[in-house]
Amino acid sequence: MTTNRHARGSYLFTGTFEHELVSSMDQPVRCVNNIFDAIGELATCSAADLIEAVVIEESIIQSNVTANIDALRRVDPTAVLVVVSEKNTHPQADANVSKNTTSAGLCAAVTNAKSQPLEKTIPSEIDLDDVLGISDETKITRDSSDLGDVDLVRALMHAPMRFKEILVDLLKEQTGWTFCAILEDQTCAPETATIAPLRYGHEEHGILAAVGATADELRRWSHWAACWLDLARRQQHLKILAYQDELSGAWNRRFLKTCLTRELQIAREARRHLTVMIFDIDDFKHYNDKWGHDAGDEIIRELVKLLRSIIRKGDHVCRIGGDEFAVLFCDPEPPREPGSNHPTTIEILAKRFKEQVRLARFPKLGTEATGVLSISGGLATFPWDGMDVDSILLKADQRLLQSKRQGKNSITIGNET
Repeated sequence: MTTNRHARGSYLFTGTFEHELVSSMDQPVRCVNNIFDAIGELATCSAADLIEAVVIEESIIQSNVTANIDALRRVDPTAVLVVVSEKNTHPQADANVSKNTTSAGLCAAVTNAKSQPLEKTIPSEIDLDDVLGISDETKITRDSSDLGDVDLVRALMHAPMRFKEILVDLLKEQTGWTFCAILEDQTCAPETATIAPLRYGHEEHGILAAVGATADELRRWSHWAACWLDLARRQQHLKILAYQDELSGAWNRRFLKTCLTRELQIAREARRHLTVMIFDIDDFKHYNDKWGHDAGDEIIRELVKLLRSIIRKGDHVCRIGGDEFAVLFCDPEPPREPGSNHPTTIEILAKRFKEQVRLARFPKLGTEATGVLSISGGLATFPWDGMDVDSILLKADQRLLQSKRQGKNSITIGNET
């Protein structure tokens, strides 16, 4: 087996590009004309000849950038997505390059994108306190008195998802503006509104738009509001750091136990099942010893990215050890009939993930290592396999060990598997 850690896959050019750029690439190149052909190439390429980067002309995806990029990611979450544009930058892509880029510049952009850690923030619409069940019982209530700074502090402590709402209400009360809003884009503001950036240091928090405000007073209030918004962001960031794995961006063991406790309570009240899968990478020490710890780190990051592309929106991926992971399947389906079997959809998800890992390519392992990675895991389901956190995790771990004893590269679902 080769120890070449610089092997590179194909680049898929989607759209119209200068012949000089395409012909000067050192990597194998494929060319297609539209997003549908690109999806087809990603879906049908072999494990031995996977696509390393998809280079997309902006006009190909401009009808709906987010949806088109999401479609590509769902087919192959490991490919680097690069958008080529005259002047625009698309944050949904892994990298953005100009139309006059060279082959060296394009390769550098792909390399840099692959070296970046996974996004470690969570969508703003997710209430982390609620997901974890750590929200306190303090209720934010309004009385006849005007809002003040103490109300913002209470919102940060007890109702972080309502913080912006209360901040805007306070601004309206203090200023008498007929309209006030915190917006992401100034094009969303009314034509009669005055706008000011919400900037604190080097951090941007959108724009403040108001009707009935002078430029000077809006500037003063925007500085004040930006300070509070930055504090709210830092508060959220610290909370995330406590529950997220730094290397992979997955949740950590603390999150698993806290969230599982919460989900078990919900499952009991709703009389529905809840499934946990624990798995690890077979012979992971071999990869660290042979290719180095940076290669092992890449495997862990890509594994989490791959798993997130397969599970459902309400499920959670946790890294609970060096190469040990847990997936919490928060099944939204209604209660099953007494005596029903393990949820089929989860069994399918688990087996699909195992197969995707087998086919995955990890560039730092070299081309000879393609397809040799495998996982072993075990599933346990409430209420059949346990009634509390410790018993469910223990049963899943026991089935993981059973998979190891059976020769690895398998997922044990129950005694019958």
